[in-house]
Amino acid sequence: MFMRITLATGITLARLALLPFTLYLLYRGDRGTAFALLLLILLGDLADGALARLRREVTAFGKALDPVVDKLVFLGIFAVLALKGELSPWALGLLTVIQLAILVGGIVWLRQGWEPPVARPLGKAASFVLSVGLIAAFVRLPLAEWVVYSGIAMGYLAGLDYLRILLRSLRAGTPVIATGSPPPPASDASVGRDPHRPKIPAGEEP
Repeated sequence: MFMRITLATGITLARLALLPFTLYLLYRGDRGTAFALLLLILLGDLADGALARLRREVTAFGKALDPVVDKLVFLGIFAVLALKGELSPWALGLLTVIQLAILVGGIVWLRQGWEPPVARPLGKAASFVLSVGLIAAFVRLPLAEWVVYSGIAMGYLAGLDYLRILLRSLRAGTPVIATGSPPPPASDASVGRDPHRPKIPAGEEP
């Protein structure tokens, strides 16, 4: 079932539930409490994926939900910081465009009836740099905005990577593997045949 709730997806939903309180506290100026909640949200992002793999409870729902929550966290925090004049509106605009584009691509993917794709290395790296930039901007560290811009630039590169895979998958009519090639056909060994045994013409099998 697509919406099967596991411990990992429960943590992801808890992260989502904490987000409105974090945004409200940040906007009202209670930065300390808001930062504590933000750390819980970011640590939960590490915990949910690790638990899903450890408990062998990776689900399609969890793989679809987790990146959506990540995008809401980034957009929400950066929107409040921009509203308070602590982040350039350009940074928020650029981030919004790429996050929405990836979200639309994900919807197109799921509408084909395919399982949600695994995160690509470049996408993971972009999320990590954005998380660092998010914390740096939150605590008002110098050069925080440049870290944010670096994460956004990596996000655009990751978006192009996802777009390439999506277009190849649509042309192939099936999801492509990480190298961009259609999945290889099952080998003789995978269906129980000895790959070293010579093939016998039809009708001559004992």
